Amino acid sequence: MFEHLIGDPYAESLGVLVAEISPGYARATLQIEPRHTNAHGALHGGVVIALADIVHAAASNSHGTVAVAVEVHAELLATVGVGAWLVCEGTELACTRRTGVYRIEVHAGETHVATCIGRVIRRDTPVLS
Repeated sequence: MFEHLIGDPYAESLGVLVAEISPGYARATLQIEPRHTNAHGALHGGVVIALADIVHAAASNSHGTVAVAVEVHAELLATVGVGAWLVCEGTELACTRRTGVYRIEVHAGETHVATCIGRVIRRDTPVLS
């Protein structure tokens, strides 16, 4: 099941490496390249949020049933330059048969880049394997 979550086509297109998935948890990394910057040459906030969303999806779908994000709140706290490695971890805060809440943290070394909270609804559909 986790192979399907690791092979997310959008994650691959960004260069995101999903490094670990276990029930209620996921971790991924991304090395910042020039294509990840905005018009000012700074890390694009959309890239940080996309990374967090990829981890949110992996962690929330890790129980084997389809989970669909219904809300994600992101606080962008700092930026880092080209060449930096982002590490993103998603941890389950609450899980029921129908819903789940996750905290997603993004760091680059000692720099806290973003904090997100995401909520999902769960369907009765099994995750594809």
